[in-house]
Amino acid sequence: MYRYIVAAAVPLALAGCAATTGPADVLPAASPVDPSLGIRNLHHHTVLDGYTHRVPVDPRPWRRQNDRQAPGGDS
Repeated sequence: MYRYIVAAAVPLALAGCAATTGPADVLPAASPVDPSLGIRNLHHHTVLDGYTHRVPVDPRPWRRQNDRQAPGGDS
């Protein structure tokens, strides 16, 4: 049993000692403190932009609508 534990631990220990490259560059290409970038042009959009008012309607049979939307259904 001890041999199996050693056989599993040796490759893990060697993998931990392997040389790795440095950490990935996670900084943005343009720094927010760079004064040459200037100020972005911001556009104001309302929260209700694209809202369409809809009123409740009585339920209708869904099977016909489902059949029309199915591939190969009657148009």
